[in-house]
Amino acid sequence: MSYTVINILDIIEDSGEDNIKEALSAFSCPLNTEIETFARSKAIDFAKKKLSISYIVFDNLDSQIVGYFTLTHKAIDIKGENLSNTSRRKLSNHARYEDDSDTYSTSAFLLAQFGKNYGVDGGKRITGTLLMEFAMDILKDIQHRIGGGVIYLDAEERPELKEFYENRANYKLFGERYSDADNIKYLQYMRFL
Repeated sequence: MSYTVINILDIIEDSGEDNIKEALSAFSCPLNTEIETFARSKAIDFAKKKLSISYIVFDNLDSQIVGYFTLTHKAIDIKGENLSNTSRRKLSNHARYEDDSDTYSTSAFLLAQFGKNYGVDGGKRITGTLLMEFAMDILKDIQHRIGGGVIYLDAEERPELKEFYENRANYKLFGERYSDADNIKYLQYMRFL
């Protein structure tokens, strides 16, 4: 199978907001309703306000949306105590270190949303690994244009997500946070470009 990755703003410009809104209304992600809700009702507005940009992945055969990911940037603080010596050394190239608090402060690329469309027939469903490769390609291009080197994401504490991010996508766990609003514990991951 072959796929095309398109910035949602380019789709809006070329095809119109109503067309992409209709296409995204069929996006289904029952494993994570936040991913589904963002695609259906927030991705367009966030992009128009330049808060974050979603990249829509289409199957070239039938133009179905098979997945998407959303990128932005965020200032983060990473406690040194949670890092290996190798990660500390790499992070020191991209962050300001506060000795008194053993904290690295940096601006990171945030992989804010990441999901595949379960409304697509299982045999045509994109893999998480391929979707991550597409995200990494976009981030490498951004890095080439403006610099930076740290990617950050939050993931719900679920075994399948932990396995994917740590073992297949090469992210390193550096912390956790609890959302009172969602009543969910999130694991915090980073990766270097």
